[in-house]
Amino acid sequence: METPNKISQMSSFLKKVQQLRGFGDMNSYSLVNEFKRFTNLPENSLDRIIEDFSSPNTWNIAKRKLIDDVETVIGDIYNS
Repeated sequence: METPNKISQMSSFLKKVQQLRGFGDMNSYSLVNEFKRFTNLPENSLDRIIEDFSSPNTWNIAKRKLIDDVETVIGDIYNS
């Protein structure tokens, strides 16, 4: 896959993550599973995000972490 296509795909994915509404939004789990296909992040890192999505006290932390990870992947694509 060429770089502009990867960046476009990841940017679209980032918008989906940013649109998550809050605790109980079941899209959060599916987005983490979708993100697993885009990245080589350690499985335990992604499992931690899923775990944080399962609590109203840590949901915002999980969303921020997922956004940060997606932005990191986009940056890595630009720099490769």
